[in-house]
Amino acid sequence: MWQRSSRGQYVEILLFTLLSLLLYWLGFLLFLVPLQVVASRRGVRGLALAVGAFLAAFLAIRFWPAVVSPSHALPDALGAIEICITGVCLLGMLVVNLPLAQKPRTLFLLLCAAGIAGAVLVPLVQAVYRMPTFLESVDQMSGDAIRRLTGMLPADTAAAAFISQMVQPATLRAVTEVLLRSFLSGFLALFAVSWWAGQAAARRRPAFPGIVEGFRLSSFRLEGWWLWPLILSGALVLADLVFGISGLGLSWLAYTAWNVGLVLLFLFGLQGMAIVMFMFEKYRLPRLLWFLLVAGLFVLAAPGGAGAFIVLAIPVLGISENWIRLRIPRRDAPTE
Repeated sequence: MWQRSSRGQYVEILLFTLLSLLLYWLGFLLFLVPLQVVASRRGVRGLALAVGAFLAAFLAIRFWPAVVSPSHALPDALGAIEICITGVCLLGMLVVNLPLAQKPRTLFLLLCAAGIAGAVLVPLVQAVYRMPTFLESVDQMSGDAIRRLTGMLPADTAAAAFISQMVQPATLRAVTEVLLRSFLSGFLALFAVSWWAGQAAARRRPAFPGIVEGFRLSSFRLEGWWLWPLILSGALVLADLVFGISGLGLSWLAYTAWNVGLVLLFLFGLQGMAIVMFMFEKYRLPRLLWFLLVAGLFVLAAPGGAGAFIVLAIPVLGISENWIRLRIPRRDAPTE
């Protein structure tokens, strides 16, 4: 009875919003999961309330020091980028849960959310990246980080040398270049994992009428035409690696090719994981083995050569299903 009351709904929305804020300030990337739980349990109206409360509290925390103390500086260029990224993440969750009359496949809503993030943030990041004040703030931040981190370690240790190298301005700019090439795939992975985890958590105690059966990874399958954009983007990425088309005045084409290619590799990687999950379900293997397999893949993806093999092997397994029928239910399998 308490859950069905209006007051109980608002209290639940507030609690999940506070949990999302806590995860954000603790540095957890999956801070959107509690908001997706609200969307699954209370609908898009509840999600809009949670997003509004999150954004209001986030902006109040960011700007309150400058309001209280006039001598306190407003957020700089890096702070502005953080605020925009947070706002785009919240907007993306609203897009994924849009209550359209003819609701399309959730995959397309996830792609739309990632596309909106790219359309808003990529021009902003590039514009801020060209600002002299931004480069000065990066240099100052890296210098402060070097002094703080190396001050806690002996100067002649390998760890201190590694930290000093990683926070050099040239290294930070190279990291920024890598982030621009994998921008869309990162946001797509964030939205997809948050949506899946939030729905899985909400299904345990459904409270909003009309909640459908949740997403099953083992049933995820891409149509055959997804191969063509993967081939085209792969050819452009290869051209960039060999001929350096980003240095020929075609940086926008190189960035697009890298982002689209990594997005499609992520999707085919999901299909590869779906095949593995299907095999586990088909032969009724314990879920503990599935958890150990996923954890092992993450561990193996850390080293250089093994990591590259794992990153490519799972998407290749998903791609192979275009020619090899790997997911055959036990009742339909041949018996001869």
